Amino acid sequence: MVDILLTNDDGYRSAGFLPLLKQLSKEFSVAAVTPSKERSWIGKCITVDKDVSVKKVKVGGFTVHAVDGTPADCVQIGLYNILKRPPKLVVSGINLGVNAGHARILSSGTLGACMEAAIEGVPALATSIHMTLKEKKGLDFFNPRTYPFFESPARITLKLVKKLHGVEFGKDFDLISVNMDIRATVDTDVEVTRPFKAPYGQMFFPTKNGRFKHVCPQIEFKDMQTGTDLKALHEGKISVTPIGLDLLPRGSTKDLEDALRIW
Repeated sequence: MVDILLTNDDGYRSAGFLPLLKQLSKEFSVAAVTPSKERSWIGKCITVDKDVSVKKVKVGGFTVHAVDGTPADCVQIGLYNILKRPPKLVVSGINLGVNAGHARILSSGTLGACMEAAIEGVPALATSIHMTLKEKKGLDFFNPRTYPFFESPARITLKLVKKLHGVEFGKDFDLISVNMDIRATVDTDVEVTRPFKAPYGQMFFPTKNGRFKHVCPQIEFKDMQTGTDLKALHEGKISVTPIGLDLLPRGSTKDLEDALRIW
């Protein structure tokens, strides 16, 4: 039986993928199903406008199912067309960037894969790294030479997966989002957090040809509330955020009920 279905949203060529596959394979049986190319910022999108192809590729001695589709497609195809039985856990990552805050959680393909798994009743964990612009400068995240930067995050993820044995998903939460600084180690403090809530701000900017170009907004470490993933990252901790898919309001619905009482 396969223990872990491993996927991501950056594709199997991502420098964050193979280090994690190697680490998880030391302790678990792993099936790797990833997009054939980068599919970031696509959330939980499912491909419906074309047929989806799957091919086997070799990556660092491992067999990977490369899917010409989205991260959520990868989970669907992995669960129902590749694996004979559901895995114990779906792991998505290591994402090439941070996924802290409700806005990024809802936009991330890395988290979208985990949401798809959770919908199908399979526990899921997303793992993402934070780097400053200065730290990113000059790095090619699709070059094997960048693998060493992800060795420590991969070991941290393995440690977290091992710690999750016996933790019940589906009762109070359905999936977990992990965010860590690229410099974190297995000895870095861990904090269970909630997503911070803030707008992206402007994301599309005019070009010379009259179109609009998407520019990824940078997370700003300001107005940080205690207990949030943003605050934990700022303090150098590993943020572990449980997420539920109930889509229920957290407070009273009385005002809405009163407004609709006389229809």
